[in-house]
Formats: sequence, structure tokens, C-alpha cells
Amino acid sequence: MNTQEIIKPAAALLAITVVASALLGFVHEITLEPIENQRIANETNAIKTVFPSTSDVEDVPFTAPNSSSVTRAAEVKSGEEIIGYAVYANPSGYGGPIEMMVGLYPNGSIAGIQILSHQETPGLGANAANPAFLTPFTDANFELKVTKKAPADSNEIQAITSATITSTAVVRGANDARQVWGAIAGGSQ
Repeated sequence: MNTQEIIKPAAALLAITVVASALLGFVHEITLEPIENQRIANETNAIKTVFPSTSDVEDVPFTAPNSSSVTRAAEVKSGEEIIGYAVYANPSGYGGPIEMMVGLYPNGSIAGIQILSHQETPGLGANAANPAFLTPFTDANFELKVTKKAPADSNEIQAITSATITSTAVVRGANDARQVWGAIAGGSQ
């Protein structure tokens, strides 16, 4: 085998790789802004779903424990009045991070939870985004825990059948959000 037989295919593969890489970089740059705009729209919709009278949202600084899944927190206002807090968490579920927004009233009770994105199993863990699973979180103002049976106490959330890891992740996100609320609002757990 002579060197020409090796160089020609190698050069062709190199050229294809360079062109493909340049195209991928170009597509990445083009899609960055629309993806960010969609993320912001999803977050805004989540806040407006939980706090319909929202007029302003302002990020607030916080310090979360090292094990916390919380990534961001914001005051939610209606006019000048703080009507709640939007706390964003990314607890690890079965299929990866579950991006969620936990709305908290000024007293620390849960106003509502919105799942922003997840990679949970369709028909199982994906049911964490359903109102049937999220509604029991509303008005909770204490540490929550997951149970596989019908809840016996008001601090228990029934796990989604065959999706205990996902259910536990959402409960962890809610508990982490309340913990951060305690730090930013000066509340007690």
C-alpha cells in the first residue's frame, strides 16, 4: 500500500470532520438565543401559573447548603408587595435532573410547583409533572417525605407508582426550596 492510498482518504475524512464541526458550531450559535428565550418564557409561565398577579420578579442572593438542589431564587411581586418567592431546584431523578420551580408564599408554605423539564420515564416518572401528583404539595409548610402507601400524615406525599426515585427527587426539591426560603426570607423551618 503506497502513501497516496492512505493520504487521500485521510484528507477526505479530515475535510468532512472540519466542515461538520464548523456546521455544528454554526447551528449551536444560532440556537443559543432561541433556547435561552424559551427557557425564560417557561420560567415566566411557571411563575404566572403559581402567582397569577405577578408584576415583577427579581433574583435574590442566597446561600444554600452544599447538598441543596436549589440553583436560583427570586422575589415575586405584585406592585410593591412581595407575594411570594420562586425557587428553582434541579434534584436528580431517575432519568437525570428534574428542573422545577417551587412557588412559596411569604410565610413559607408552598403555593405550587411547576416542573420545567425532565428526562423521566414516559408513563411513570414523567407523571411527576401532572397536577394529580403536584397538588398535594400546595399549602405544605413543613418538611415533606415520600410514602408508598396512602398518606397517613399531612407531611407525606404518595409516590408515583413505580417512580419512587422521581417522587423522592421532587419532594427533595420542595424541601430544599423551603430551606432556602428560610435563609432569604428569614423564616423558620
